[in-house]
Amino acid sequence: MDAAMSKNNNNDQEVLFTCSQPNPDTTPSIYSTGKRGKRGNPESPENLPGTQKQQTRQIRRRNSIGDISETLKKKPASLNKSVANKVLEALSSPEVLDTIIPVLTQKLSEALSPIIEAEVKNCIEEQIKPMSEKIISQEKEIANNYQNICKLFIQVNRLEKCCKDRIDQIKEQDKELDAQCNAIKDLETRLENQEQYSRRTSVRFHNVPVPIDEQGKIKHPVNTDHLILDICQNKMNLDININDIGRTHVIGKARNGKSQIIARFVSYRKKHLVYSNKKLLKYNENGTFITENLTKFRTTLVQSLAQMKYDGNIIAYWTADGKIFAKRTENSQKKIITEWEDIHALRRPMRDHDDQTETQASEPIPGQRP
Repeated sequence: MDAAMSKNNNNDQEVLFTCSQPNPDTTPSIYSTGKRGKRGNPESPENLPGTQKQQTRQIRRRNSIGDISETLKKKPASLNKSVANKVLEALSSPEVLDTIIPVLTQKLSEALSPIIEAEVKNCIEEQIKPMSEKIISQEKEIANNYQNICKLFIQVNRLEKCCKDRIDQIKEQDKELDAQCNAIKDLETRLENQEQYSRRTSVRFHNVPVPIDEQGKIKHPVNTDHLILDICQNKMNLDININDIGRTHVIGKARNGKSQIIARFVSYRKKHLVYSNKKLLKYNENGTFITENLTKFRTTLVQSLAQMKYDGNIIAYWTADGKIFAKRTENSQKKIITEWEDIHALRRPMRDHDDQTETQASEPIPGQRP
């Protein structure tokens, strides 16, 4: 109804305002003459046509409604404040709060939970997505590395097996090599002994005067047999003749007109006769002396012993039938020297048992020690 009234009011607004003040030109002539009473008043509603009467009623009704609304709007502020305070007091009471809060909480939870869950899910997905992609890539890389490791593991196992087989072969070869080295060492020892045994009938004469030329070289041929017989017969007074000598020859270069001569006798007895009397040449004018004809290896051992005696590490050394002996002190036992380890042992600090007196089992010293 209000809507209809509003529509009518909007449509007839202009007409109503124009009709509220009657126009004297349009007023019928009957109003100018006639009765003076109510009917004679030209502004009286009774004198208006029917349509204008209805419009006048609507204007009055509208004005009455507007007055009521203005009256309601013009309520005192104190009344509005008191009502608001009462409402606030009612809402602030514990009973109302205890009743309203759970309901509001439940409603808010029901309304906000899906939204919050969706937002949280979106945020988590945004954060997890790059991590998930990285994890997937790392998993692929790990899978590839695992495959490579498996391949390498298989290769390592094969290599280990091959190495183990090779090590076993090497160990067997080492055993064979050790056996061969021992055999070679034994053969070298036997060869050394055999070579020395082949020299058992020969000796060396040192510092024997020989003919030399202007350049100091030996004049060949040299009658070495005559030189050896002269030493043995004239200087040593031994019963040696040319038939006792198998062969003689010069060895090495001449130094100051003197050289070495090797003499091989026809028998061991003649050689032993000459060698055991070598002390008879101790004070001759040429400085001639006699030694056994040792192998090269044994000669180096004797030279090392000579240096040790000069340094005071040993007191004496000598040879007998190709064997080499040495003593640290006068009262220590003699030691047979066969290899370099024996030389090194003599250079080590002296122990107590080295000072013991030689036992009866010790071999006698043949001849005079040098």
